[in-house]
Amino acid sequence: MLVFAFFGALGHPLGRIIVRDMHPIQLGAVSLIVGFIVIVLFMLLTRRFKSLLRMKKRDILFSAGIGVLGFFLFQICTFSALSRIPASVNAFLINTSVVYISLLAPVVLKERVPPMRIFAVGLALAGVVLVVFNRGFRFGNAADLTGCLFSVGGSVSFALYSVLGKRLLDRNDPIQVVAIAVFSGSILLAIFTRYTTGYASLEGVPASAWLLTCLLGATMIGLAYPMWFLGLKGLPASHVSIYVYLTPLFAVLLSYLILRETFGLLFWLGAALILLGIVLSDRVTSLKTRESG
Repeated sequence: MLVFAFFGALGHPLGRIIVRDMHPIQLGAVSLIVGFIVIVLFMLLTRRFKSLLRMKKRDILFSAGIGVLGFFLFQICTFSALSRIPASVNAFLINTSVVYISLLAPVVLKERVPPMRIFAVGLALAGVVLVVFNRGFRFGNAADLTGCLFSVGGSVSFALYSVLGKRLLDRNDPIQVVAIAVFSGSILLAIFTRYTTGYASLEGVPASAWLLTCLLGATMIGLAYPMWFLGLKGLPASHVSIYVYLTPLFAVLLSYLILRETFGLLFWLGAALILLGIVLSDRVTSLKTRESG
């Protein structure tokens, strides 16, 4: 789980470096394809393909459908954000998906919304405002607002993917569901790239950017997801959630070490509110699960 948190964090500074030489949409497509290849290799090693044939057709189609949210839109939003805002800012904004899940779950799954969950969401959103305006409450001093909107959009799309896919993951092997979702996202993003940015400019991308792109796709997508689900099997859910909180913290540390990003008091105050909102939201979910069990 520590490796999962590290790989999830590493993608932010790596993506920030790669988008200097590669268009964000191209980066999303290439990294997703690399990630899919790594997941397929993992499934071959763990002999999961036979059980894949036993999945119901509707579950396969639904897995492919939610891949549009969890991978196609998420990749576009994440790397578009990284082309405009610091990796540290993106790391905290994109990880607010846990909070949006707690907001969307009652709507989609018809659950009651506890007051503490509303409070947690409010804290996290206040933190988002502070992170965005970490250099002062003037639009000229804010982080690129379009970049921040891309980041929040990616967070919401992944939250929708998680909520809509919850029951699907409960009755199927999660790694198989993710593999199908990544596959559909890869195909759609490859087609989208073909008719938007195209692939011709990739010829001029330096070898170093290609290597970083392959590393990003293999770790952030290909290895992080299998490790996450293996961790879920080996650890209690209450322990696993701790590693979700570590991802943005690792991202800030890596962004400082790799990119030399630094921020003032408002950023750290906003980051603390976001983390507190995520923790409280997760605790409400954990208590609700124990009560229903």
